[in-house]
Amino acid sequence: MTKSLTAAAIALAAIALPVSAAQANEGATVQVSYADLDLSGKAGQDIFDRRIERAIEKVCGNLTGRPTFDSSIRNCQLETRAAAKPSRDLAVANYGNARLARSDRQIRFAVK
Repeated sequence: MTKSLTAAAIALAAIALPVSAAQANEGATVQVSYADLDLSGKAGQDIFDRRIERAIEKVCGNLTGRPTFDSSIRNCQLETRAAAKPSRDLAVANYGNARLARSDRQIRFAVK
């Protein structure tokens, strides 16, 4: 009887977990600046990619120390990364051609 009550309590606690950052930020828009970067080279692109990853982790949450069954964070990261990719690729492709003011050199993407 005690074992079944303990199992029920654990199951109830799992259901009542707080809303993850991924769910709380769904639909939000993220901005990542590249105003200070030279995207014509690999070094600048790598820094830009790290900034995008940090922004994604900030809005979706981080998997470090999380149980492997926390799929909401993983799904948010995957979907948001996919949403950011076209903007990232366009920024890199048009870097030398764009006549944007430095303050306008940023990408925006939605949290999925």
